[in-house]
Amino acid sequence: MGDVLPPGTRLGRYEIVQRLALGGMAEIYLARMSGLAGFAKHVVLKRILPSHARDAEFVRMFFNEARYAATLDHPNIAHVYDLGEEQGLHYFTMEYLHGEDCRTLLRELAQRQRILPLEHALTIVVGAATGCHFAHELTGDDGKPLGLIHRDVSPSNVVVTYAGAVKLVDFGIAKATNLEDVTAVGVTKGKLAYMAPEQCHGKSLDRRVDV
Repeated sequence: MGDVLPPGTRLGRYEIVQRLALGGMAEIYLARMSGLAGFAKHVVLKRILPSHARDAEFVRMFFNEARYAATLDHPNIAHVYDLGEEQGLHYFTMEYLHGEDCRTLLRELAQRQRILPLEHALTIVVGAATGCHFAHELTGDDGKPLGLIHRDVSPSNVVVTYAGAVKLVDFGIAKATNLEDVTAVGVTKGKLAYMAPEQCHGKSLDRRVDV
């Protein structure tokens, strides 16, 4: 397959509708999940770029991190549904949210020379913090804390849906701090403007980097 997946491309039970975004390591598509009796549902499909798909270590980390993100079942966190590999393409799918991320909202308000009402700002902050706290407190099947941290809590990763829900997204770069092999120390992930100093320097991290 070529580098860009054209509309109509099928990956298992998912059909590509259009590409939504392109990042440095992965790209995001709107896809349609289909099933029996005409069942259909839109999802977001995130796949590793071909240049990284040839790196076995990167693929392993991609699946490890997405696997832990899939355990996050909380109303303030966008759900991860599935992990897959099709014709050498590695991907995972997650909840498609009808709304806007906070970076877009803040930009639109600035253009109109308006500010976000305090009550709305508090609702967004409380929702994002509640989602983070759930992830931070999550335990594994053995009852031991997973030590999950997001590492990229920023306006572009907080979505407000048109129904008024607040959702923390992109837990695909989450890290389980009690697992040394998820992301090597010295590798930074996230946006520089929102990183804690220890994160910028590639040091060991804990939940405080999400605050």
